[in-house]
Amino acid sequence: MSTANRILRRMTAAGLLLITVGATVSCTAADRALIGAPQCSDADASPSRVQHDPGQAVLIGSVARSALPPGPIDGWERVISVAHAGTAIAAVHPDGRVSVAGTEQDGILAGLAGPDGGLVEPRTVEGVTGAVSVAAVGSTFLVTHRDGTLTAWGESFIASGGEREDTREQPTPQRVSDVDDVVSVAHGSMSALALRSDGSVRGWGINLTQLLGEPDGTRVRTIRDVPGAVSIANAGGATVVASGAGEVCALGNNVHGLLGVEPLGGQSPRVVRIEGLQRVEQVAGGHNFALARDSAGGVWAWGRNDSGISGEGDAADTAISVPRRVPGLPPLRWIGAADFTAYGIDDDGGLWAWGGRLTQEPYVTNGPRPQRVPLPGPAQYVSGDVVLLEPTG
Repeated sequence: MSTANRILRRMTAAGLLLITVGATVSCTAADRALIGAPQCSDADASPSRVQHDPGQAVLIGSVARSALPPGPIDGWERVISVAHAGTAIAAVHPDGRVSVAGTEQDGILAGLAGPDGGLVEPRTVEGVTGAVSVAAVGSTFLVTHRDGTLTAWGESFIASGGEREDTREQPTPQRVSDVDDVVSVAHGSMSALALRSDGSVRGWGINLTQLLGEPDGTRVRTIRDVPGAVSIANAGGATVVASGAGEVCALGNNVHGLLGVEPLGGQSPRVVRIEGLQRVEQVAGGHNFALARDSAGGVWAWGRNDSGISGEGDAADTAISVPRRVPGLPPLRWIGAADFTAYGIDDDGGLWAWGGRLTQEPYVTNGPRPQRVPLPGPAQYVSGDVVLLEPTG
């Protein structure tokens, strides 16, 4: 079965709306509402690469099918970027090397798996140099280099820029064609989003919900009419952008209210503005929900609330189309998301989590209200279940 067909089956199982080719499509009230949705203001942006200080990587959850214990990761006491891709984790070292740990799936260990197919201890990926950060999209690691280019390995569909379906695995790190000048890559599952230094966004992968805009297809393209992005997020069915004007814009599927439009439903290949959000500096996305952080450190949530991402204590499976201020949080300097869990870091480096639960001792949280996660030191950022701490001493 091809990669695209496997992903289609996963999307169908997840309950996403698929449009049958050749079916008659009528213009619904939701479609009309999206057509009339507010436009984003023109904005200039020059996003810069976030530089992290060398710190300890800490596993606060589990890496699927691996024996990696929770806690500080041996050999990753001084790393500058981390990423969690399901069965494996990766880290960037200050000298530009990248190392991986975990268990093999779809080539995610870059050919380093042992004879039994498993690997636990961190090992250096050969042929990757000059790295400054690493991100995970599905079972693929994407490394950003000092010159703004991307190298990828893992599941071949994403690693090849949406081109290869002849094989499932691409264990050899290779340059992603037609993507350059990159400052960051958004975490995702079936589509990749890369923010460039001029504020434009390149995307590739599955586009059934039109989160990559037009034209149809899976290969790398510039997402049209993005109004100068300073931060980007993949929220499952939609791409969410914070612009240089402090606005939040989105495109893709609105079944969970991610485009901020009622009635719910429909999808848009063009960018629309999310009303009610101002002076936003950063966005983040999880499993069909989005977060925005404003200049005062306030956090806003919208989208699917089945895990309680509103932070209000209610985990009913409802859709939030009007962003709500998340209560119970101090001012935050960073936000993130992974699957059903929302994260934030306060000015003292304290890590907060809400929505999905953390179950690994001693990093346990319990449900849909923000809680402080106990850590051995202040946090810089989170990828999945891996935290990068600030340097000590």
